[in-house]
Amino acid sequence: MFILSSISFSKERELKRRIFLLTGIRPRRILIYKEAFTHSSAINYNQKPNSTTKTINNERLEFLGDAILDAVVAEVLFNRFPFRDEGFLTEMRTRIVNREQMGDLAFKMGLTDVMDMKSELLKNPSALKGIGGNALEALIGAIYLDRGYKKASWFVRHRLIGLYLDIDKLMLTAVSHKAVFIKWVQKNQKVLEWKYVNLGDEKKEKHEVSLWIDNEFWYAEINKSRKKAEELCCEKACRRLEINHAL
Repeated sequence: MFILSSISFSKERELKRRIFLLTGIRPRRILIYKEAFTHSSAINYNQKPNSTTKTINNERLEFLGDAILDAVVAEVLFNRFPFRDEGFLTEMRTRIVNREQMGDLAFKMGLTDVMDMKSELLKNPSALKGIGGNALEALIGAIYLDRGYKKASWFVRHRLIGLYLDIDKLMLTAVSHKAVFIKWVQKNQKVLEWKYVNLGDEKKEKHEVSLWIDNEFWYAEINKSRKKAEELCCEKACRRLEINHAL
């Protein structure tokens, strides 16, 4: 585990080189980036609160980077599609900044290769994808604190979108049934409620997810992933309502 206050000169120089290769930006305040690359699993939770040795994870930077990412992507889409309505812009932003997409971008960049985390997580591809996506948002937050909004915006525009993400191709991908259904719920002023039941033990955990509209049961699905179960429920709901998936 790295201690943020004691990075050796050689490690600092190598980290600066890796950050430049990842971002195209030369870092100044290297400890901010080290924080961005530190997963919570690497933290020594037995450390005493009054200890003079400070260890930090990337969750606060993730929060900051998420907000900056939303703002930059919204501006990019606003300028790129001057004649499309708010619904289209919102849907496209959702496709770009969702957890699945951010995890894919982090994987393409090789972001988890520079992270500090428990070694066991390296054997879990699904966990790595989520960790990488969160770290990518934390990296954006680090760039913002180190070099300002202009550089953070440049990174999102010219590295994430410019190198790793094709917006035109993304427009042709399937729309999330959940996103489409939630749009219908909001438009028709309905009340959506999810109910969850955990099934099985920790090793074979499954989730029963049920969809309720205005206190009326609609559908239920069982899956290892809550999000997948929600998506399946919404797919059935879209078919029931004959909702058009076109943007």
